[in-house]
Amino acid sequence: MIFFDSLLALVIKIKHRQVSNMLADPVACQEKLMNELVHTGKNTLFGRDHFFSEIKNYEDFKKKVPLRNYEELLPYIEKIKSGEADVLWRGRPVFFGKTSGTTSKTKFIPVTKDSLKNQVDAPQYAALNYASCYKKYSFLKGKALLFSDGHFFENVNGIRAAPISTIANSCVPGIYKWFRIPSDKINAIPEYEKRIEAMINVSARKDIRTIVAMPVWLLVYLRALKRRTGKEFKELYPNFKLLLLSGMYYEPFLPEIKKYINMPFDVLETYPSTEGFIAYQDRLEERGMQLVLNNGIFFEFVPVNELYQKDAKRISLKDVEPHVNYALVLNTNAGLWGYINGDTVRFKTVSPHRIEITGRTAQYISAFGEHVTEEETAKSISETANEFGATIVEYTVAPNIKEDGTLPYHEWFIEFGQMPENLDYFTEKLDNKICFRNFSYKDVVVHKAINPLKITLVPSGGFEKFLRVTGKTGLQQKIQHVKNDYQLAQQLKDILSLNKQL
Repeated sequence: MIFFDSLLALVIKIKHRQVSNMLADPVACQEKLMNELVHTGKNTLFGRDHFFSEIKNYEDFKKKVPLRNYEELLPYIEKIKSGEADVLWRGRPVFFGKTSGTTSKTKFIPVTKDSLKNQVDAPQYAALNYASCYKKYSFLKGKALLFSDGHFFENVNGIRAAPISTIANSCVPGIYKWFRIPSDKINAIPEYEKRIEAMINVSARKDIRTIVAMPVWLLVYLRALKRRTGKEFKELYPNFKLLLLSGMYYEPFLPEIKKYINMPFDVLETYPSTEGFIAYQDRLEERGMQLVLNNGIFFEFVPVNELYQKDAKRISLKDVEPHVNYALVLNTNAGLWGYINGDTVRFKTVSPHRIEITGRTAQYISAFGEHVTEEETAKSISETANEFGATIVEYTVAPNIKEDGTLPYHEWFIEFGQMPENLDYFTEKLDNKICFRNFSYKDVVVHKAINPLKITLVPSGGFEKFLRVTGKTGLQQKIQHVKNDYQLAQQLKDILSLNKQL
């Protein structure tokens, strides 16, 4: 056993060098990467259209490559789908990453042979850093339970398309597949209830030490596991060590998760996306994720309040400042150029470059000029639930504008794990916290332009049912927490027959 621990430590030390090299000079790392991307991209259709051969530095790059969202990049992607090569990147993509994100429209994001390395190798940084910095190796001696979208591919003119978690899991080296469960065969079960059941059957017989999941689907699994086995989590998995939660602010949901995983464990946040693996939490004792700077993504940042202005400030890593809310812009070795991926981030520190996800550029409520963000809702509900001893399974918020002339309000749909004893007082406190964080919201409430927020209770399993009925049963799918219209809320009410606000 001592020999095995020493061998693990040596392997971790060797593999961690790529992380250490990245952190030694992050700005130079990004500048070198930009030059490499431009050099490779200059012979593509996009590179010729944007005069890549004339780009000598970042200032040139900004002049030649405008900011784009998916719809503005779509003409190039359509050329790829029609069979053309060397459009956005050399050759043709090996995959399309399918995503609807927080909208209903399916997007096809190119995944090239070069960018696939980012999706397979970069997610290891979190585990490598955890083991190297904290000398914790025991989580590597057992199995990892990975929640993936279903193992289903479609053919788009010779290019296989699937959610990025499906693509990444299908491409990991064979040795990693030994550590990972469930198998591709289980992930290919079309009915998600049967897939969860199969995951329980196989995982209950394994030494699970790591879980990688989204909170909502992890809770679905944990509830089903308890019903199916009748046992406590720690009885089934006494060696469990590490929980990796991906892609969202997880604090509101952690107390409910801990009700089921009733034993000590470490939690790390990661930031995967269809466009590439972006960041990972590198310190247990503090939130914030280190950007992955050496694996195919050149990052740019635009202050959120300037994003759609003609003269928007656009900066590279060298000039970022802490505590500024930035829209994230990606340039990748899949051929995404000046790509606004829709996420917003803030640097907690700039040495090292640690970020936190603050929301989505399209996720806010500003029906009355208040511009309440996802970050404000997440932190407010997390704090309020903690004060009341309540736990949150899931939530979403939308503006309810009445046609009868009565005052509108923000309607919160909340599925509690543990209900607060006094829901009216909980509602009042939650409204106060939003007022504290957002002065514009406070103004419209105080001046009676809108009523204080109201809560509609979602029954146990309600959000799971909503995802199932709306076809979002991939285990990496998630609920949009803030919506500036009532469409999602009305869908939720119709599906769950919710008619009463409390």
